[in-house]
Amino acid sequence: MILIVKEKNYKAMIRKVLAFSALVIMFSIYYDHMSTQFKEQNAALEKKLQEETAKLKKKYNLTKKVERLIYKEAEECVELLGQEKIQSIKIVKDKLYIVCDWNTNTEPLFVRYGVLALVKSTPENVKIAISLKFIVESKYEV
Repeated sequence: MILIVKEKNYKAMIRKVLAFSALVIMFSIYYDHMSTQFKEQNAALEKKLQEETAKLKKKYNLTKKVERLIYKEAEECVELLGQEKIQSIKIVKDKLYIVCDWNTNTEPLFVRYGVLALVKSTPENVKIAISLKFIVESKYEV
């Protein structure tokens, strides 16, 4: 019977361990580098999102304020003309359209808006158009 005893090659084993440990260290350094980059990108995106959200919220609040202003002005027009004589109120593009009975007294609107209240009389009704731009500019406070 022949026994072969191999010598353990410590040098080759040390090389393998060093190569494996170098590989693990390189992966850990790469992982750490990429995680810091992703954190920085995430922080930048979060900051940008907060700025955009603040802008949108400010714009939304401004829109709500202008909407309430126009609604109050429409209510005042209805009060001036008399609610029972109003047939319809619409907002189309940049005008507030009021349709009322043909025998409605439109003088209060002429006093309030002057020439900017455009009136068209027909045998069935009176159509009044008031510029929303004028309403907002005259009533809006910054």
